[in-house]
Amino acid sequence: MPRNATLALVVVLLTAAGPASTPAPQPARRAGHELLVENTDRGAVVRIRLPPGAVFSVVYHHSIYDQPVTEDFEVDEEGRIVLRAVTSPSAAVREYFGITSAGDRHAMARTMPEIVFRIAAGTVQRLRAGGVERSFLDFGEHGDRLVLRADPP
Repeated sequence: MPRNATLALVVVLLTAAGPASTPAPQPARRAGHELLVENTDRGAVVRIRLPPGAVFSVVYHHSIYDQPVTEDFEVDEEGRIVLRAVTSPSAAVREYFGITSAGDRHAMARTMPEIVFRIAAGTVQRLRAGGVERSFLDFGEHGDRLVLRADPP
């Protein structure tokens, strides 16, 4: 191959490869997860987008002690739900969760694939997720079974 043809071929190959200073591709930024709220009694599913590291909470009155409780959760890297904190002014409710120390709010680290609730007949639970607070009645009727799980993006 003549020298000019070889040089032209090298120029074409280098041009196609791009400049030597082209940065390496970066991994895609995590888009977060979707929280799935499934009403197993009615076959309905609601999807709520959660940004990475977002906390979602379930607020309710404990069925035995009729005292307020807030459970804070987040979704870990593997798509499991992690209970991060329990808050209640009631020592009886805190003891129910195995908390024996003083104070209303306590850090937790319980991991689970899903959470199951029944929509209460009395004071209805509330879900705070994705920047919105919703009554459990938005997902079904009193007594319906709700399953919360994470769906990766």
